[in-house]
Amino acid sequence: MLHYVVVFTCAALLLRGLDAMTDESSIMHVLSQVGNIPLKSVCVMRNHESGLSLGYAFVELYSLQDSAALLDIISSLPFSLDIDGKAIMVSYARNTFSTV
Repeated sequence: MLHYVVVFTCAALLLRGLDAMTDESSIMHVLSQVGNIPLKSVCVMRNHESGLSLGYAFVELYSLQDSAALLDIISSLPFSLDIDGKAIMVSYARNTFSTV
């Protein structure tokens, strides 16, 4: 039997390396200063018990073109993208599904 895993780039970016106290408003503030690209939503992944950030978040944009443009802007910065004093790594989030 043949199984496939398909990966799609989507209109969301993954931010890694966040401080435990980082919230959605901090991310929105920094990204609004980096580029004039409207954000659809920001979701910080949190520990259910403590409410602290798990160190990563998803930023959803309105289109794949918007996510590509924002990632290009961030990648071309002459300095690292800092949020709450932490250098953040940014990449495409991926939608995956499996035929298993």
